Parts: sequence; structure tokens; C-alpha cells
Amino acid sequence: MDKSKILSAYIFLIFATALWGGNIVAAKIASNITLEPIKLSFFRNLVVIFLLLPFVFQKISIIYSIFKKNWKIIIFFSILSVSIFNTSMNIALTTSSVISTSLMPAFAPSMIIVLSLMIFNSKISYLQFIGVIISFIGFINIIIRGDIFNLGSLNFVIGDIWMLGCVSCWALYSSLIRKIPKEIDNISFLFLIFFIGNIFVIPFYIFESSINQSFTINEQYGWLLVLYCGIGPALISYLLWIKAIKIMGANNSGLFLNLIPIFSSLISIIFLKEKLELF
Repeated sequence: MDKSKILSAYIFLIFATALWGGNIVAAKIASNITLEPIKLSFFRNLVVIFLLLPFVFQKISIIYSIFKKNWKIIIFFSILSVSIFNTSMNIALTTSSVISTSLMPAFAPSMIIVLSLMIFNSKISYLQFIGVIISFIGFINIIIRGDIFNLGSLNFVIGDIWMLGCVSCWALYSSLIRKIPKEIDNISFLFLIFFIGNIFVIPFYIFESSINQSFTINEQYGWLLVLYCGIGPALISYLLWIKAIKIMGANNSGLFLNLIPIFSSLISIIFLKEKLELF
């Protein structure tokens, strides 16, 4: 494989995970200022849609024809990566800390390896198998908050369960990226999954906003958080992630998700004054 392409993929993955690490902190700040999690997801998706629209407007008819031929897999991608993934993470951060939440994506590389094995019969090395076992032990330690007695009493933070759903969806999405229709370019694909994914978010956004009697962003710094989450972790990171997987594959790219806890922990320690725990 071309060394320059591999180097580019490394750079893409480092930038993507750094932005995702910041996204976890941003979602926690949103929770602290009572910016509702589903509202944050809805407006974040709108930011991506409006930013991409000028680039795809002339190709709408082509994109629609591609969608008609591949609607099942595209809707599946949209629900996994847009509707569920980010919304679940935002909900998780209403009860979990940044550091605890950021540790969960470290289990994703193992999930990607297992899913690739199950779906595509991809080869798994001895070292990868050991990594899966170690990762699973670390995941259980996070769920029980470092206390074995929590396993029996089910005394764990519900946010960790939401984050497990989030990570599971992302692992499955990453494993299936090779199934993206080859006739669609990355920008058009992103527009399509964010547009469709946000349609599935709308009913939950309406329900949440009706309960809270607030349909707009009124919170201090709310729009700054929405713009950051939309431009950085959503638009830029998704694009870089797709490009990297097409170069290196899902299994190798997934290993870089282990950088997310490093980036988010450093940011949260500096700005949110969170503390590292043994679990």
C-alpha cells in the first residue's frame, strides 16, 4: 500500500478522534447548561445538512436515484450513525462523566473486529483476539464503576448503557462502511445520511421539546456548542473517518478510537476540572 496514503489515513484518524474527544466534552457542557440532548443532536444535524447543501444541490437528482437503488442500506447507515449514535452519546452524558463516557469507545475496536469476523469472515490474529479479551475486561470495569458488587446489585450509571448502545452502533456502522454504494461520493453520502438520519430524530426532538416547552436554542453558548458539534465532530470527523477506512480498513482504523479517551480526558480535566478514577 502507498505509504503516503497510509500517512494521510493516520492524520485523518488522529484529527477525527481529537474532534470526537472534544464532542464528548461539548455534550457534557450542553448537559450542564440544560441544553437537551436530542435538541443538540437535531440542530447539529441541521448544521451539517445546510453546510453540505451547496456542494450537492446540483446533484440532488443523481443522489436521489442512488438512494432509490440502495435505500435499505442507506437508511440503515443513517439510523446507526446519525439518529442513534450521537443522540445516545448526548443522553449518556446527562448522567455520566466525560472521562467515563470517553472510555467506552475504547471497546469499539474490539467490537469492529468481532463484527467484521461475523459479517465478512475477516481474519483475526492471535494478538487481536487477546486485545478483544482485554478490551472486554476494561468495558466491564467501566460498567461496574470499578466495584464488583455493582454487578450483582445493578448499581451502575445508566449513562454507560446509553453509551454502550452508541458505541455498538458506531462499530456496526464502521464494519459496514465497505457497503457504501460505490457510485456515490463521500460528500453526497454524508448529506444523504444526515438528511435521512435527522428525519428519524424529528419525532423525538418534538417530544422532548414539548415536555420542556422549548423548541429553540436559548441557552448561553448553546449555538457555539451546536456549531462546534456540527462542523467538527459531525462533518469533518465523519468525512475523515470514511476516507481513512477506505484506505486502511475498519479493523486498523478502529484502533485509533483508543485516542478518544486521551483527548477528551485532557480537555475535561483542563476545562471541567474532572478527576481521573481507577475505573
